[in-house]
Amino acid sequence: MLTISSLILTGVLLLGLSSVLSSVDAGEMSLSGFTRGQFVIGFTNQELRENALEKIQTESPFTDEIYNALANVSGVTEIADDWHLPVAVDLKEAESDTEIVGFVQDDMELIKNCVSDGRIPDYEKLVSQNQLIIGRPNDFEEIFSVQPEVGASVTLKVFDGNHSEDMQFEIAAILDENKIGNNGDKIDMLLLPVDSMRKIANSNLTYQYVIRVGDDFEQQAEKEIEQILAENPRLDVVTLSAAIAQNENFLQGTKFALAAAIIFIGCFSVINLLNTIMTGIVTRRKEFALMYSVGMSKKQLSSMLHYEGLIVVSIGLVLSLAIGGGIGYAVCIYLKSSLMSYLNYQFPSGVAGLYCIIVILCSVTITEAALKSQNKLSVIELLR
Repeated sequence: MLTISSLILTGVLLLGLSSVLSSVDAGEMSLSGFTRGQFVIGFTNQELRENALEKIQTESPFTDEIYNALANVSGVTEIADDWHLPVAVDLKEAESDTEIVGFVQDDMELIKNCVSDGRIPDYEKLVSQNQLIIGRPNDFEEIFSVQPEVGASVTLKVFDGNHSEDMQFEIAAILDENKIGNNGDKIDMLLLPVDSMRKIANSNLTYQYVIRVGDDFEQQAEKEIEQILAENPRLDVVTLSAAIAQNENFLQGTKFALAAAIIFIGCFSVINLLNTIMTGIVTRRKEFALMYSVGMSKKQLSSMLHYEGLIVVSIGLVLSLAIGGGIGYAVCIYLKSSLMSYLNYQFPSGVAGLYCIIVILCSVTITEAALKSQNKLSVIELLR
């Protein structure tokens, strides 16, 4: 029973974790962060660490010259201009500590699909009244220490370059974070129409460009973008190809760690299997001697013991495949619905097949070794 249990435990861990890993594709995993384009051009991390956003915006590197150069990159089909308005929750702060993310008319369909309850005003009304949308209510509650409510007002310190002003915004709608899916790069805690931002601030509020190119031009476009940014050290680019390579390395490392853990646990299964087979043969020596005395050949005894070992192993393997595969499927479905929408369940048939072959070979090898040791003894010695 211990042998079967150890085989089941090893199989469940192996197949359960392998199911998740085999269901993750590095490309699909990376695409969840690049739904709008293969290139995201933004401020360098050093720039954002050393300066408040409003200070950066006073002399923004996002100029018309940069935009036109990027628009002429090979294969470009779309450039999205993301605006961020720097604000402070604490009205006494001298610098911004958070941002309002801008959205345009074309984003209204996505926002309407994510509304938690009730209706949302049309874009023109949102602009005319400078109304806010709360995209991440959990973050809002953590920062403001109050649950957001439609119709309530929020006072923020708005920064426009070197100037600041306390402004009151009415909450027009609250989104359901569970409905956002892979659109997290467009949804933030505070959302405001871009046309409202134009009325509030005179600074260049561009925070990043998201560039989409034709798939056939991706490599060429990456080279051209790097050449353009070489002359603009305050800007940096994050690419889909780099994200895919990073995720592939991560998944490969995870697989190696999994293999090491499974091998460690598997050693105990092999030891239990060895102990079960050896103990069974040693304690049954008198039984085997009687079988020899009534005419059973060594070949027949060997076949009987092999069959017995395979029966024990088969029970463990069948239960491992059923329980491990079921757990793996359940975990994948849960992760897909809550955290990793890019998961597509795939049963790890290669891993399962390799595991079955290794366990069966171990059983046959251990049984054969035990029989060779026993066959050196005479019938008289077996009866002692």
